[in-house]
Amino acid sequence: MDAQRALLDELMGAARNLTEEEKKGFREICWDDREVCGSYMVRFCPHDLFFNTKSDLGPCPKIHDPKLKESFEQSPRHDMYVPRFEAELAQFCEKLVLDLDRKVRRGRERLAQEVEAPPPPPIPPEKSEQLALVEDKIKKLLEQVESLGEAGKVDEAEALMRKVDMLNAEKTLLTQSSNDKALTLTQEKKMALCEICGSFLVANDAAERTQSHITGKQHMGYGMIRDFISEYKAAKEKAREERSVKDKEAQEQKKQKEKEGENRKRENDVRERERYRDREKERERSREWSTRGSRDSGRATSDLKHSHYRGNRDWGRDRDRDRNGSRRSRSRSPSRHSRRRSPRSPGRQY
Repeated sequence: MDAQRALLDELMGAARNLTEEEKKGFREICWDDREVCGSYMVRFCPHDLFFNTKSDLGPCPKIHDPKLKESFEQSPRHDMYVPRFEAELAQFCEKLVLDLDRKVRRGRERLAQEVEAPPPPPIPPEKSEQLALVEDKIKKLLEQVESLGEAGKVDEAEALMRKVDMLNAEKTLLTQSSNDKALTLTQEKKMALCEICGSFLVANDAAERTQSHITGKQHMGYGMIRDFISEYKAAKEKAREERSVKDKEAQEQKKQKEKEGENRKRENDVRERERYRDREKERERSREWSTRGSRDSGRATSDLKHSHYRGNRDWGRDRDRDRNGSRRSRSRSPSRHSRRRSPRSPGRQY
């Protein structure tokens, strides 16, 4: 019936039986809706494991749809939702196992009380009379053995002791038979506890009944739940260790980078100090050269001025010498003397 309904839903849609008005408010269910069972999507739903058993959890309040599960497995968001659904399933399973472990603990305490040796059962009246007669005979024989021993009759005393041993063996048989029956009853009622599902089993039961229990829904269901919890915790621990290793590697890389940065800074400081020293040396050289150059330029200027002065002085002397020479030559020239006018010559006629 369910298969036919699923086939019709696939062919005609889930809203095939709704009226037009109902279809207006109809919303198609998607696998990521809250109404859908995430545990069923990712692994299994615990509600499906214990149907018609003592641990039956009843029907799951959420939707179980193979089509939705198939669409979830083909969805590109599958890997993103798997951790979330697994965490929800693990939380529910851990609650179930916690309740089961309390039940197992109570079962162990109950078995421990039953394992204690029960008090010996009362002896039947018939055997109690036989035991009383045997004990009376043993007491009388021991008195006779003691008196014979005092009289020095060793052989007779040993013969009586052999009779006492026989009576003691008879007494042991009478008491042991009742204890054996009680022990047999105790062994027949001895129970064992299944650590997986918490069920009580007969310790020496037939192999078929033991196998039937192992393959039963309750045992297999709790075994699946315990296996999932162990697997989930192992994966979580592995992820935590990998994350711890990555964090450690990141810290190491960070320390290495900080160390390299400090080394680069130290090297830059050394280079900067060296550059500073070189600049200082260059400034010292520049100051020395500028000081020496100013002295040399001052000296050259003074030499230039002195040579210019001497040149001007010599030039002035040469000029004066030429001037004086020309004067003398003019004063000694006869033509000039002949042209000199007499004071008696008449002046210019106006």
